[in-house]
Amino acid sequence: MQSVLIVGSGGLAREFSYYFSNQVSIVGYSTINHKEFFDHQLAGRIFGDDVSPSLVGTDAAVIAVGSPSLKSSLVDSLIRAGFRFPSFVHSTAVVASSAKIGAGVVISPMCVVSPNVSIGDFSYLNYSCGIGHDTIVGKLVQVNPGVQIGGSSLLGDGCLLGSGSVVVDNITVGVNSKIASGAVVLAPVSANSSMLGNPARRMLAFE
Repeated sequence: MQSVLIVGSGGLAREFSYYFSNQVSIVGYSTINHKEFFDHQLAGRIFGDDVSPSLVGTDAAVIAVGSPSLKSSLVDSLIRAGFRFPSFVHSTAVVASSAKIGAGVVISPMCVVSPNVSIGDFSYLNYSCGIGHDTIVGKLVQVNPGVQIGGSSLLGDGCLLGSGSVVVDNITVGVNSKIASGAVVLAPVSANSSMLGNPARRMLAFE
């Protein structure tokens, strides 16, 4: 069983710990929220944000934070510290053999990743997501529970898709865009946009 450091202590970190409890041995959590760590009686030791493999006792880390921008900054500092980032696919997920999975990717329970999908480094699929054939998911993309992505779509780096949102076939979602929970995206989304509703519309108030 692989020993790992979990980066983060929020809901996403606790979900990962539960989902993959039979695949990893958690040495502890890197977090600045000590109260959260103790309130939830998390496993292992608590570490601050100044960590190294020698301090932790393993060079394997899982970044379990939902914000793509925060995740990006954490990746940079952890790489400099000497950590590596294995990918994790839950035993109940269905992943086509032709799919390409990057470093530090997490694919949670009951997800379906169709043929010829590409998932970029440090992207996170929470439970019950579906990714259609030939879709490209960029780096640092956060896909929350129940999201469905149609075939031949493109999700740019740093996107965040809220729970239960839908992106239909052949749609490009630009980099660093946010799709609200329950939104249905029927048309291309420009970079750095916030989309809300069914059909999804750009909401300037949220940007």
